[in-house]
Amino acid sequence: MPAPADSVNVAAMSVGWETSERDDGYVVELTGELDISSAASVESRLMELEKRKPARLILDLTRVSFIDSTGLSMIINADGRARKRGSRLTIVSGEGVPRRILRTVGLEDRLDVIGELPAAGS
Repeated sequence: MPAPADSVNVAAMSVGWETSERDDGYVVELTGELDISSAASVESRLMELEKRKPARLILDLTRVSFIDSTGLSMIINADGRARKRGSRLTIVSGEGVPRRILRTVGLEDRLDVIGELPAAGS
C-alpha cells in the first residue's frame, strides 16, 4: 500500500519524497535538490524504511535537479547499510543530471545504477 506523498522541508529548501511499496521492497522517489540542506532528513527517512528490512530499496533520482557531496555521501552510506544487512539499494538515475553526476564522480560503476525504474520483481 503506497504511503502518502509528502515533503521534507529543511530551511528554505524542500525535497519532495514519495514512497511506494512493492513485492520486493520500496521505491522512494525524490524531487528537487539533494544537498547539504536536505540530505540528513532524507537519510533519516531512508533509515526508518530500512528498519522494515526490505529486500530492495529503490531510490529514484530521475526528478532530482542537483546533488552535492553531502547528497552523494548519503547515497554511499545507504548503499553500505544495504550491503551490510544483505539487501540491495538500486539507484534510478534517468539520463539527466543525476546520471551525469554519478558518472563524473565514479559512482555509476560502483553502485547499482540503472536508467529506468524496473518492473516489480526484476
